[in-house]
Amino acid sequence: MLKALRRHLPPCKRSQWDQGYQRCTCPIAIRGTLAGRHVTISTAKYLPPELARDLESARNLAILWERNGAPVRPEEYAAPVQQPATAETQQPTIESAVSAFMADGRVRGNTAATEYKRKIVFESSLLPFCADKGFRFVTELDLNAVRDWRSTWKLGDLSRYKRQGQAIGFIWFCERAGWLPRNYASDITRGLGKIAVKVTQTGYFQPDEYARLIDATYLYSDRPSVDKHNSLTIGGGRIRALTELMRWTGLRIRDAVTLERNRLACDPSNGMWSVMLYQKKTGDPVYCPIPPDVAAALQNVPASQKGNTNATYFFWTGSGLAKTITSNWQRSYLKLFKLANLREPDGTAKRCHPHMLRDTFAVESLLSGMRLEEVSTILGHSSVKITERHYMPWVRARQTSLNQSVMDSWVKQGKIKPAA
Repeated sequence: MLKALRRHLPPCKRSQWDQGYQRCTCPIAIRGTLAGRHVTISTAKYLPPELARDLESARNLAILWERNGAPVRPEEYAAPVQQPATAETQQPTIESAVSAFMADGRVRGNTAATEYKRKIVFESSLLPFCADKGFRFVTELDLNAVRDWRSTWKLGDLSRYKRQGQAIGFIWFCERAGWLPRNYASDITRGLGKIAVKVTQTGYFQPDEYARLIDATYLYSDRPSVDKHNSLTIGGGRIRALTELMRWTGLRIRDAVTLERNRLACDPSNGMWSVMLYQKKTGDPVYCPIPPDVAAALQNVPASQKGNTNATYFFWTGSGLAKTITSNWQRSYLKLFKLANLREPDGTAKRCHPHMLRDTFAVESLLSGMRLEEVSTILGHSSVKITERHYMPWVRARQTSLNQSVMDSWVKQGKIKPAA
């Protein structure tokens, strides 16, 4: 694989092979592997003077060499080098490959959230990177190029791990489309390796912390600049009902704030209230029983600060995007967490976010003896392994079994006497 690279020489102040700057007129060399050996050849030897320092002409020359298998002058080869349309037909551009990848995802039914994440990764990150480095064709995305792109990600370990998975998926898509050689994607996958993600304990609200959070809802107001002058508060009842809903059903905040009123039902045979909905992330129907007081709170959700209610939804007027109303509620929770002022054992402020209410439901349910498979079903996970990865430390039956196994080993080793 060959690349046309500008070679910066004095008086240019750029480092020799810096491809982030292309406005100078420094000479161009073609570098890479040709016929099994590494080459670095100046284009001045094979192009006329007026084209020798033109990057587009150099790229076309590199394509010509790859087809021919050896360095040749354009006039020595039967096929003319200056045929951009033919080159793009043979080797799709990165931009066209990204467009095809995004379109394929939409055809396969990707959610709006997934499409938005893909746009950030490929349209807002990969394409500007390739433009900066001078990469045009898909075949230029070799292992070194992908590694260079990865080095620009200013993200945490988990986010980098997920983004690398998306990048590898894009390479596989290009290989299966016939734009890359066989085993190209698997070689890049092995070359990139696996990003290590430090496993952290799932954060959740202890019973006393959750009680303080509920107490803070009685102080919360959607209009603090007005309510500080009187004893009235507006908004506390709404955020309290939403908090109780997420705590006792394990719903994600987006599923909770867009919950439709007809999803709340009571079984006349046993009087049990429940919520049935389709999880936005998995699309699976999930049956969520809820306590009677939570059902009562939902039935009596007060109007918003502007007096708006909706006959279809509990916490949404139905106007605008679901993503927007979710973001609005997330900002409301920032104010609520500040009022609750929860602290870690060392006195530092506890990092809180609405998803911890879902984690609280899962952890407390497992600690109370619910089976892992049952919790996984209610959470709407596509596999019980996802639930295991996040919540296994709190599976009481597992810990009880471990304790018993350790004690049995002590008996066999003579450390303690067997129970009578």
